[in-house]
Amino acid sequence: MRIGLKSAAGAFSLLLVAGCGAGAADDGRIGTAAVVSPHAQQVYDEIQAQPPARQRAKAVQLADEEGSLEVYTSLTDDVADAVTKAFRRQFPQIKISMFRGNSETILQRILQESQARKLGADAVESDFLEMSSLDSQRALARYTGPGQDRVAASSRFPDWTADRFNVFLPAWNTDLVKAADVPRSWEALADPRYKGKITLEPTDSDWYENVTHYWLTHGKSQAQVDELWRRIVANSHVTKGHTTIMALLGAGQTPLDSMNYTYITEQARLKGAPVAYRLPDGTNPLPAFPRPNGVGMLRGAQHPAAAWLFYDWMLDEGQRVLAGLHLTPSTKVPGDTSLQGIHLVPFDVKGLTDTTTDWDKKYDEQLRGVSSARGNG
Repeated sequence: MRIGLKSAAGAFSLLLVAGCGAGAADDGRIGTAAVVSPHAQQVYDEIQAQPPARQRAKAVQLADEEGSLEVYTSLTDDVADAVTKAFRRQFPQIKISMFRGNSETILQRILQESQARKLGADAVESDFLEMSSLDSQRALARYTGPGQDRVAASSRFPDWTADRFNVFLPAWNTDLVKAADVPRSWEALADPRYKGKITLEPTDSDWYENVTHYWLTHGKSQAQVDELWRRIVANSHVTKGHTTIMALLGAGQTPLDSMNYTYITEQARLKGAPVAYRLPDGTNPLPAFPRPNGVGMLRGAQHPAAAWLFYDWMLDEGQRVLAGLHLTPSTKVPGDTSLQGIHLVPFDVKGLTDTTTDWDKKYDEQLRGVSSARGNG
């Protein structure tokens, strides 16, 4: 989660209300009016009126006529490039373009385009909070294609579907932290032996909320939770960016990341960095939180058939592309070992989308006064 995202989502709602001219429609939710194209909805309906086995063929036929596809995504550059190339290989007649940015940039861009009533995106692939925000504003079209049957019910949201998960676990430098000293619980990060050895990422309020929620629902009092966080922060330095903190970890400049996405750790390990998120026996006993990231198609899409095709493809062939880059796909992909030896627990989507609590602010308050990591390993 990022600082100020909820206020941006609120502004999104207000700006959409202000844009209730041609091409906008009020869906009955208070204060929402998304950019809507009657033509796009007609195309979505035409595709999804087909029997499930024929929907893809119909989408390809119509997308061939459109010839273009614009996707806004928070996928990292390497993953976005791989997805683009694979999609182009399969559908060379469709010119796919990707605008890549962090998740809050994606939301902000759609916000601005919605205000101007000139929506550029056909489809979007981003973090759960941004997708939930777009969903709540009725900016996304309903997908009922065969891809829904490929994912678990917990990965299906009203107007978007999880296509991948970012799994939260600590990562460590195996040259600096021996197996016997690896933290066996989130509570262990508060141990004085890790004083000055932990790197925190300053925007990881979603991790902070999930660990807090887990502790509170597994017997700890608020006072105990507060004390654990005080001690963890006292052990830590901060550095912004998960790729950056992994680079420091792999170079031996820091010993232990409080949390990183497991796919980033695995990619670094496969490139030869002495890093790990699993013990030598291939397991990790910590509760691992899988944050959903998903795909959706815009109601105001200029190329709706291509948007539908991309959505469906990301839940089918795209899953193999993600798994090949060591991300965690939302479906079962042969050969995928990203969750092997991992103890998954539910990710608290509800707690993070509850507007009564600003977890960005709470986490920021925890980190006040914490110094930046400078290779003190």
